[in-house]
Amino acid sequence: MIQSVSQAGTTMGERRELAAVKRSRRKKWGPFHYFLVVSTVLILVMSGVIIFGGQAQPQQMAGFAKKGRVFLFMVHGALKRYAHYEGNAYPEDLSGLVPKYLPMKPSELSLLQRLQYQKDPEAGYRLSLAETPQGELNITLTPSGVIHGLSGPAGVR
Repeated sequence: MIQSVSQAGTTMGERRELAAVKRSRRKKWGPFHYFLVVSTVLILVMSGVIIFGGQAQPQQMAGFAKKGRVFLFMVHGALKRYAHYEGNAYPEDLSGLVPKYLPMKPSELSLLQRLQYQKDPEAGYRLSLAETPQGELNITLTPSGVIHGLSGPAGVR
């Protein structure tokens, strides 16, 4: 029951020919393969920098609150999160957002006085800066968009 090599059909010459055919079928790397490797390495490096070398998040809101419009949009985002998680309802006042939807310390609650907030039965709410210098653009944020106009006697307030 032992077969010789020649009977099984695998001689050394046939094996070499088979190996040469397999080598010729192998595709060589083209520009796409090099692009794929380089882009993968770059993505891994960038994600490592983001995860291990990023800056720490700010510890206080006070720096943002000094910039009135930035703070206005941060509170607007907190109101939208509140509505999303509380069934399309809005709080009675802005202190209802703290600390779950707006990360502020109790000592920073006075910063909310810089904003004017009204619940509106039609629009949902109106949020704007409490004091806008005359001649500057006054922004009022609602769930459906932005209302803007110049502040002062001739503009919308």
